[in-house]
Amino acid sequence: MKIYKDIKEISISNPVLAMGTFDGLHKGHRHVLNQLKATAEKERGESVVLTFWPHPQMVLGNGDIKLLNSIEEKTALFEQNGIEHLIILNFDKKLAEQTYDDFVQEILIGQIGIKHLVFGYDHRFGHKGEGTFNNLKPLAKKFKFTLHQLHEVRAGHAISSTRIRTALTHGHVAEAAKMLEYNYQITGNIVHGQELGRKIGFPTANIEVTCPYKLIPHIGVYACMAHVGTKQWPAMMNIGYKPTVQNRNELSIEAHLIDFNGDLYDEPLTIKFIRKIRDEVKFNSLKDLSAQLEIDKQETFQLLKQDELL
Repeated sequence: MKIYKDIKEISISNPVLAMGTFDGLHKGHRHVLNQLKATAEKERGESVVLTFWPHPQMVLGNGDIKLLNSIEEKTALFEQNGIEHLIILNFDKKLAEQTYDDFVQEILIGQIGIKHLVFGYDHRFGHKGEGTFNNLKPLAKKFKFTLHQLHEVRAGHAISSTRIRTALTHGHVAEAAKMLEYNYQITGNIVHGQELGRKIGFPTANIEVTCPYKLIPHIGVYACMAHVGTKQWPAMMNIGYKPTVQNRNELSIEAHLIDFNGDLYDEPLTIKFIRKIRDEVKFNSLKDLSAQLEIDKQETFQLLKQDELL
């Protein structure tokens, strides 16, 4: 996949394009990508995705939106889905104020030279979101490109990035995975903590998440798979405030990699969430906490085996 961050460098033969923020690259988004690739093959063109960074809501909203993907994760997902060209367009207030017809004429036609535009069922763009499918029809005729509108994708209900974010903020990581069609993940660097877990037989890796805009699931204990390089381990993830061992109101993200021996410091660690096990609880003693962690460990094994991950 070829990646463009400067729109002036683009030179693509017979571009067939889809555009959007694609946060999460969920089941609905992949329907768009599949149709994009099918159209490109039919028209003997090349598949092109145009996405925006930063996320428009980070520029236009109050700035506190949490994302399902970092730009690195999103780029990797586009490549995994067989896209030939990825354009990452810098989103700023100037671009936000550009009308949809100017955007089509100056960027889609003038810079990229699109021949076909694959349009998600509810997609809209340009100033005040006025770039709708119906409003594009006269422009398609004028500039001689074809429009392909797609239908809605549902999983019992409409799939959207907003619905997935809501599921994750309630700790419903399995529900989110059904809509994403992959397990939600976070990636970060391992930093030094209090090392209390080591004293009770459950050493943990304290994770400093790399992307500051990444959505962290609701506090609780989760069954996960941990990935370091090409290796993976079953893991228990605790997100919360560790009320048994500290009184500080400081969120902690830490994982116990089951049966792991070694040093993880300075290694990037990716955690994939499988199921939520329980809420965070304050225990009367470290002994009680250790006993519960042993129960959590066994439940983690059962859940991962149930999902054929072990």
